[in-house]
Amino acid sequence: MSTKLLYYWNSLDRTLKALVVTLLILGIFFRCTALAERPYWHDEAFTLIRAAGYTTVEITQKAFNGQLIDRAELLQFQQVTPEKTWLDTIGALVAEEPHRGALYPLIARGWMQGVGSDVVSMRSLSVFFSLLGFPALFWLCIELFSQSLTAWIAVMLMAVSPFHVYYAQEVREYALWTVTILGTSAALLRAIRVQTKAAWSMYSLSIVALLYTMILSVPLVISQVGYQFYRDKIHKAVLIGASLALPWFVIVGLNFGEVRRTSAWMTRSIPTSDLFKHWITNFQFVFLTENLTGRFNLLFASAIALFVLLAIKSLIQQTPKAVWSFVLLLILPVVLCIAVPDLIFGGIRSTNSRYFVPTYLGIQIAVASLFATRIQTARYPMFWRFTLFAVLTAGVLSCSTQVFQNQIQENKAIAQLINQSQTPIVISNEVSAQGEGTIGDILALSHLVRPETRFQLVIQPQVPMIPNQPNVYLYKPLNDVQEALERTYQLQPIYKNQLFRILPK
Repeated sequence: MSTKLLYYWNSLDRTLKALVVTLLILGIFFRCTALAERPYWHDEAFTLIRAAGYTTVEITQKAFNGQLIDRAELLQFQQVTPEKTWLDTIGALVAEEPHRGALYPLIARGWMQGVGSDVVSMRSLSVFFSLLGFPALFWLCIELFSQSLTAWIAVMLMAVSPFHVYYAQEVREYALWTVTILGTSAALLRAIRVQTKAAWSMYSLSIVALLYTMILSVPLVISQVGYQFYRDKIHKAVLIGASLALPWFVIVGLNFGEVRRTSAWMTRSIPTSDLFKHWITNFQFVFLTENLTGRFNLLFASAIALFVLLAIKSLIQQTPKAVWSFVLLLILPVVLCIAVPDLIFGGIRSTNSRYFVPTYLGIQIAVASLFATRIQTARYPMFWRFTLFAVLTAGVLSCSTQVFQNQIQENKAIAQLINQSQTPIVISNEVSAQGEGTIGDILALSHLVRPETRFQLVIQPQVPMIPNQPNVYLYKPLNDVQEALERTYQLQPIYKNQLFRILPK
């Protein structure tokens, strides 16, 4: 392996070698920097409570009862404790989020026990998985193209992709999903090539890891079955891998009502024009962020979308069918399963870029193939080298700005306002015991406020009894609770409509 890697490295000229080293260093730096400064947000708080073995019903029963509780009690729900076991972690997923794969929460629990549950420790787990993506992508490209230039370019694109850097720091399963997608794909191609029992066994195990990481991997596995059928025949390894993952799919089926409840927010419809805008700008996120494009964001995003189409067209024209069909089978399955239903029946599932990891990986491979082909065979290779450098520079600038964290900065700003008080009390509410509203935001906020902070939490329609003391804040109130409190108290807006200071009239 080391000899092959040295051969692949020596196949590059000095300029490309320097570029690869520089981009890898920058990619590692972007993933590892400012881990402590990036606060948890709603979804990450749910990852923590699942890993710790708690359900939202348990938390609302213990904490949302109108009694004053310390910040430490909320933090305890997000940490491994002796009273909760590995079975509780699985049980919490089965009860409330069966559509989430079990692999990442279980790994996260082990990471909590072995490394720690502070924000840097937990984010470093995703960083680790993201860094594994580099060799996994390189391996896949070598299996696909049998030459190293495409592989090196693909790795550089991933290293400074704002999309991959963002999810490299997210305490969610998307960095792990990236690795399992790449690993499974490369393992399949290798098994087809070498036709050994060990290779097919590796592919079978990779399918298990893929399906237990993300339920949305099912379309990808189905596409790989079709690819095997096209190449030769369907190997029993895929059936073994799928059968080992079958128990979790049975659980999902038995708890489908809970799946529908927790994903109901995705069924909200938006105008078709807005849907297309989301799709185009999400494509852009793979290569650059809108902070670099400003009011010309849609124009740049459209240009990138056209460039991606050019790359796919070139891939189909310049590579064998066995190659380009495999890349298309990375790009299309999730699009067909999410974007097309949104377009026909309505919904906003496809506006979430995180669900399109396989699609974006396929796009990056296609773009890398375009650059490699043009640099080696085009009439003006320097033009394509310059274009590659421009794309990579846009990625570097996008990653360095860190402005794609806007959605998680609100809690940080709110906490800074609350922390100006010595012994603040934060009052908030939840829609129901199932935790359909602000519970994730409250749990995330608990990491940011000072240790002396206390919370008073209720479930609608209960109205909290306001403590007779200063420095009482109302955080993200529901309309009914806000209207009830306004009859007796003065609510002074402090941060948008999300934080109020409660004052006597």
